[in-house]
Amino acid sequence: MAKLLDTLLTRREAFRVGAATIGAYWFLPLTTPAGVRAQARVAPRGTARFTIFVMLQGGQSHVDGWDLKEHAWTPEDFDVQEVRPGVKWPMALHPKLAAHLDRVSLVRSLHAWDAVHARAQYYTQSAHTLNPALQREIPPIGSVVAYEYASQRRPSDTLPLYVATNVVTSQVGLLKSGFLPATYSPFHVDTTVGLSAFSMQEAERIEFQRRWELLRTFDARLRNDPSLAAKAYRDYHNYYEGAVDMLSDARAARIFEIHEADSERYGKTSLGDGCIVARNLVEADAGTRFVFVNHYDWDHHGRIYGERSHYRMSHELDDALGALLDDLAARTRPDGRSLLDETLVVCMGEFGRTPGELNLLSGRDHHQYAFTGLFAGGGVQGGRVIGATDEEGFNIVEPGWPAGRPVYMEDVAATIYSAMGIDWTKKIEATPSGRAFHYIEPFATRQFIRADEVTPLFA
Repeated sequence: MAKLLDTLLTRREAFRVGAATIGAYWFLPLTTPAGVRAQARVAPRGTARFTIFVMLQGGQSHVDGWDLKEHAWTPEDFDVQEVRPGVKWPMALHPKLAAHLDRVSLVRSLHAWDAVHARAQYYTQSAHTLNPALQREIPPIGSVVAYEYASQRRPSDTLPLYVATNVVTSQVGLLKSGFLPATYSPFHVDTTVGLSAFSMQEAERIEFQRRWELLRTFDARLRNDPSLAAKAYRDYHNYYEGAVDMLSDARAARIFEIHEADSERYGKTSLGDGCIVARNLVEADAGTRFVFVNHYDWDHHGRIYGERSHYRMSHELDDALGALLDDLAARTRPDGRSLLDETLVVCMGEFGRTPGELNLLSGRDHHQYAFTGLFAGGGVQGGRVIGATDEEGFNIVEPGWPAGRPVYMEDVAATIYSAMGIDWTKKIEATPSGRAFHYIEPFATRQFIRADEVTPLFA
């Protein structure tokens, strides 16, 4: 936004601006929404060093899964059991996750601002509602984490700060770094096309390094040009430097290698392979801090109970996420802490599915007013259910946290930032548009909210 002194005003316009300002001042108490207070100092928890975000792209049906509502339309073969007071669980769909219920917490009071895939997926990746004027400027959560952790990089940290897997069919695509340097863009791995490119023999690595140095002598001027016009060249340079660092590290081949036994245990799916890569990145501790794992095809408008719909997706998720939690909990650092202790795991879709009777196509449509997310590790206390919905799962009847309202993606992002030790109230003034970038936008699209971490997850 331009500064006032940068705008030329006539004398009449100046009086008009002054009168409007004075009027606005006196009417301010009438327009200030109730329950909104000035932004206060926050104390990030810093309980996690890594975040793995598993995206259920398309929108998981919460009433057929983690907020199960048993009615006449519920298939008998779900094998619904009350695993603890008030918690019904589809044992046939999620038997492995059932064994982790003391380790995970469920937030059943999630609410999305939008019910259109592209916009809702953008919102989930960035925690900002889609504004076409700023769409290319806003960085995703993973890039903000990468930006914050860049100063903590060690000489041995050669892997990208932000890695994403299998985001190949998303309607919004994988968000890049926005106005932040390309260094903080996600490094995308498509596990379905093979990962042999990350593996080089020693002789190949020596030849590769020789050619890289030769290339740098040719375009050194472009790489070091500080002007705004040369930003694209600097971005390419950042990409190249990151790729060379990774390819020059013998650990990369092992980290991106997927063994057959692991793939089988994780379900032999693209989601399972993505979770294996995420586990390897955390265990290697070689620079990556945020991993975005995509699971495609939860958009079940028709035949949701068909063989290849909710059943297949639930089984894939149960195998992959169950095995991931198993491994993170079992593998430890020299100080005795498990990988799960230092890794925040978040799993959710962009919204839920319409509760109640199935539609005319025997499916469920988009539902933004209530859905469920799973949280584990990184300081999260397991065995908790936060929030509650009505009998059919249509509306949130109990938010379950101090804010007394639904949990939005802004709050999920604040929770991630807090666990990672990042002050979520920060803003960056220097942006191409001139509008400050807030890590968490203080003014949501449809109402004023004060975004906060979901404290019951930790308390």
